[in-house]
Amino acid sequence: MADKKITALTSLGTASAREDLIHVVDDPSGTPINKKVTIGEMENALRAPVILDASAEALTEVTHGGRHMFQSDVAGDIIVTLPTPKAGLTFRVSSYNLTAADGHDVRFQIAGGGAGAIFYQGGVIFHSTITTNTNSQVNLGVYTDNNSNDFLNIITPEHFDVTFVGHSATLYLVTGHVVSATTPSFSDAAA
Repeated sequence: MADKKITALTSLGTASAREDLIHVVDDPSGTPINKKVTIGEMENALRAPVILDASAEALTEVTHGGRHMFQSDVAGDIIVTLPTPKAGLTFRVSSYNLTAADGHDVRFQIAGGGAGAIFYQGGVIFHSTITTNTNSQVNLGVYTDNNSNDFLNIITPEHFDVTFVGHSATLYLVTGHVVSATTPSFSDAAA
């Protein structure tokens, strides 16, 4: 198989397995070195969860893109900033260890948003923690205005699981759910 171009090799297609090897060039813009990695090792490395700080955080494609992030209990109201969208760039953020009683909010904003240039489309399902018989909105869809909202405001959450998927250089599609006593909102600025 010496002197054979990679493009001339036979494709494994759907027969690939976690132990199969992939050729990679490590540090291509520095000192490039040919290395190998199994599909399983690569999957594990690229999907390792990320624990977000209890304070404001700016997400990046390199550190957070494609990974499942977990937001722990926050020390105060925080804003998590997503980078400018890019087609296929995905961020999923779930909460763990939240204490709604501490009264802190989590907001997601898009860097460079504002004036309707970069925004969200989609919505989240809101599950109210208020369970009185007079509350007719125990489960409710909350949606963007589809043309300018660059903030998702989650007020005193007990739990959330939200996914943002870049559709273009100006748009993130958003979906997920929020559990709280207060209805989340989409806005053009922090609510």
